[in-house]
Amino acid sequence: MKIRVTARHAELDPDLRQHVEDKLSHLAHYFDRVDEAHVVFGREGPMSCADVTVHASRVVVSSEQTGEDQRKAFDRALEKVERQIRRHKERVRDRKHGERTADAAAAAGGIPPEEIGIVPEKLSGSPLSPEEAIEQLDELNARFLVFENAETGKINVIYRRDDGNYGLVERGV
Repeated sequence: MKIRVTARHAELDPDLRQHVEDKLSHLAHYFDRVDEAHVVFGREGPMSCADVTVHASRVVVSSEQTGEDQRKAFDRALEKVERQIRRHKERVRDRKHGERTADAAAAAGGIPPEEIGIVPEKLSGSPLSPEEAIEQLDELNARFLVFENAETGKINVIYRRDDGNYGLVERGV
């Protein structure tokens, strides 16, 4: 893990740098891969502030806290970062161990996937022009219609768009 410590408008004590490195090395307990941690110390009037940013396993967490001295500000910021990391880790764990979609649907009164059947439908017997297909789509009050295009001899799909127009999908070669 790459750790960068920066001080703006303040002096950085070597003991504080060692404290920061020790504390940040413990973040590896939460993630397999912590890429980088950046700590910026500064002053805001009489108070010290610490900004901790951690890049780990496709997530970036950060916190900025103030305190009477730099060590207290850093410890407060690190507590918030650890809390955010734990919360993120729990969300990831819950998603991985969550209920399967099929099981959730069955529990909610849905049909299990193995009971869903495919109902075959035949195309109309004669080829249609796109204009005739629009008329038939309106008559059937359907969302889409698959038809053989009389002009090209290819299978086409015509559908009603959200803007009120019609879309035509033509099968390529």
